[in-house]
Amino acid sequence: MTRMPWKDRQRRGSQKTSLTHDCVTSGDVWHVRGIWAFPPRQSDPQQGRGEEGWVRVWVGEYTASIYQEDGGWTGAISLGRYPNGKRRRLKRKAPSERALMRKLVQAVADLERGVRADRNYTVERAAADFLTQLEKLGRAPSTIEAYRGLVRWQLVPQLGQVRVRDLTADHVEAWLHDRAGHLTSSSLKIVHGLLRRSLRRAERHDKVGRNVAALVDTPAGLPAQPSRSMSVEQAAALLVEAVHGGHRLGAYVVLALLSGLRTEETRALRWSDVDLVDGAVFVTSSARHTGETKTPGSRRGVALADLAVSALRAHRVRQEEEKTAAGEEYQDDGLVFCDRAGRPLPSQQVRDEFRVMTAAAGLGRSWTPRELRHTFVSILSDHGVAVEKISDLVGHASTEVTETVYRHQLRPVVRGGAEAMQEVFGDLMPAA
Repeated sequence: MTRMPWKDRQRRGSQKTSLTHDCVTSGDVWHVRGIWAFPPRQSDPQQGRGEEGWVRVWVGEYTASIYQEDGGWTGAISLGRYPNGKRRRLKRKAPSERALMRKLVQAVADLERGVRADRNYTVERAAADFLTQLEKLGRAPSTIEAYRGLVRWQLVPQLGQVRVRDLTADHVEAWLHDRAGHLTSSSLKIVHGLLRRSLRRAERHDKVGRNVAALVDTPAGLPAQPSRSMSVEQAAALLVEAVHGGHRLGAYVVLALLSGLRTEETRALRWSDVDLVDGAVFVTSSARHTGETKTPGSRRGVALADLAVSALRAHRVRQEEEKTAAGEEYQDDGLVFCDRAGRPLPSQQVRDEFRVMTAAAGLGRSWTPRELRHTFVSILSDHGVAVEKISDLVGHASTEVTETVYRHQLRPVVRGGAEAMQEVFGDLMPAA
């Protein structure tokens, strides 16, 4: 590569010139982060306009050729030659000469910092590489899938095709403020964190000079919508639809609503954990990536209402028919709820089929399976079941957890004081 002699650098450093091609005039000398860019000197026979209209300039200690092309400007920094003798150059394009010089100066600054950004390395690729790294680190498949969905729907449409080297804090700020009108504050923090962590990985691998996402604060998003619970009338309508509507996962809804099991516990339930004689289920695992329940206290036995037992018996008959139809292709892991080939149910499939049932029951399509658990807690609380008992049934380690998570569903009724006062002062009641 060609480097500027030190004597010439000193001479040029004291001279301000413009980037005009035909003459040297008083003007700007480009400078970014310690990198100086100088135009050609007419007195130097090795510099200046080439026969094909190009101009050679100094950018830091590198030479670059700039020329007009396709209605814009192109610059090529000379980096010497490859082992096969082919010239090695770093090219940049811009709509104007001034913009091109800024890009050339930035390119040299990146070179000197060791940044080796692929010109086509986009935000989408950076996010994909980050998620691949999380997979290799053993993160839960469900977490990875959730992150992929956020990247696909929240990040890629606006920033996905932006090259990481061109991404600015202004880009990130504008994107976040746009998403703030569609996402809750917690979701917004997650998607911002995904971008920040993706760029941090890119920075660590010398693919970007700095992590601009870390320079931007996360704005406030929409207020979170608290989980709802169904009324007794709504729950009854859903149970009727689940039992008599011919839905393949009808028993899933009946069991979840009448037992308060978590969605991941219901999906992981095996027939070996179900007692259809005495009417009980024993929660020993979950669909979490480790297979373990959420907490040790989540391992529990839950008695079942007669309707749940009846629904499970009918479900088992249907499952045996599907098993016979699938033949050797059936993957028999003993799951109570699985697809037609015996494989575990994806959470999205459960959610979709559940919403078909809620719509058929006249409840709309906005409900989620986890709200069956909230409904279970709400109905028990309305019927005077003590919070301690509810806590045991839903597998919480303490009543404090139950009261925190389900504070909107619990309706405590303090009867102890009234009973004591009645016992003490009952004789004072006037005669009828």
